Amino acid sequence: MADYDVIVIGAGPGGYVSAIRSAQRGAKTAVIEKKYLGGVCLNIGCIPTKTLINTTGLLRKLKKSDELGIHIDNVQLDLNKLKQRKNKVISLNTGGIERLFKSYGIEWIKGEAFIQQPNEVIVDGKKITTKNLIIATGGRPIELPILPFDKKRIIDSSQALELTEIPKRIGIIGAGAIGCEFSCIWNSFGAEVHLIEMLPNILPKEDEELAKRLESIFKKEGIYTYTGNKLKEAKLGDHEVILSLEGSKDTNIAVDMVLVCVGMRCNSDCIQSPLRSALRINNKGGIVVNEKMETGVPGVYAIGDVIDRTWLAHGASNEGIVASTNATGGNKRMNYRILPSCTFTSPELASVGLTEQRAKEQGYPVKTGKFSFSANGRAHTIGEAEGMIKVVADSQTDEVLGVHILGPEAGEIIATASVAMKLESTVEELADTIFTHPTLSEVLMEACEDYFGMSIHSPAKK
Repeated sequence: MADYDVIVIGAGPGGYVSAIRSAQRGAKTAVIEKKYLGGVCLNIGCIPTKTLINTTGLLRKLKKSDELGIHIDNVQLDLNKLKQRKNKVISLNTGGIERLFKSYGIEWIKGEAFIQQPNEVIVDGKKITTKNLIIATGGRPIELPILPFDKKRIIDSSQALELTEIPKRIGIIGAGAIGCEFSCIWNSFGAEVHLIEMLPNILPKEDEELAKRLESIFKKEGIYTYTGNKLKEAKLGDHEVILSLEGSKDTNIAVDMVLVCVGMRCNSDCIQSPLRSALRINNKGGIVVNEKMETGVPGVYAIGDVIDRTWLAHGASNEGIVASTNATGGNKRMNYRILPSCTFTSPELASVGLTEQRAKEQGYPVKTGKFSFSANGRAHTIGEAEGMIKVVADSQTDEVLGVHILGPEAGEIIATASVAMKLESTVEELADTIFTHPTLSEVLMEACEDYFGMSIHSPAKK
């Protein structure tokens, strides 16, 4: 008889959610986690960075407080106090997970797991058996051969969160979500930021029009961006790092510190033969699964960053619910079509569904509706009128294919679009929905009206 019905390896946003759902469905459940509950997201990712971003937003407002009718002198950042608050927020969240585990009778086994067979796990030399195994071991930053991490001047995102001083000049290699968010954080804190991206646009997975607009905002805020440029060479001197770029314009940049965030590699090293040879694993270490999160080996599931799919915490959580449901006798499938994302830049860029370009590539007859935050009353009341929204739809059926938002609270507004897409809404149904006034969410309604050339607060099209 197996020791457990379900063992989950890894307690990140996929793993801990998967464990709770397994226990809710009556399974005797254990989680093997060697470091901390909540994984990268809660401890060195989503939660701590958003804590910093909240402070940067407040700092931006305080710096222009005169415009809001409030006179404040000598606004200063106390990085040590901010770090203390960040750690307190992390502690509150991790403590909450531990209490949830206890309430559901989930056992946390502290240690490093090694897997050789689908129904057993080795932890500190002890064999533990299970009927079902859910692998949720996450990922780790990719290191550049010409710029290896030294945790002092060449850092990854986890070390970036531990800085007690902000360098005067910072180079960021990679303009994905991490690179763009830290660009905004450090720019707000007064650093000279140089953001380098090999591809033509920052946030290359996002809608091109909105990504380019965000890049122009970055430049206006004083963030130096180098798109279409590849790092050719890096020289570490006594007091600075010289980055040599080649691409659209060859140049050399002198900085004091470099954040490398060029991607992630999957943590599948704990899987050993013969199980490893029975699984399909890609060249990034990602475990191949189907939409039920099954690996192809009966009783073995994989979720989150280790499957090299979404690299999103909420994606991992949903995958965890799918895997645990199926591992406990259910029948559930993952729906990636309606998975939203948000990059918490200033302003935020959020999206769900297909971009305009990808919709065209997939053969859809595409039509769009757009609306600017500069025409939204609430955006002006809060002093954040930068950005726009774009609705992408099938022009034959008017079904919404994607929604892309660059603007204040975009990460909150996108949830409405996700619900609409799950219900297979048409643009007309959204346009006919009554939104509260004055709110930022009205931009969604107005963009849908613009799709038909009927947006009340857009100039007449000639």
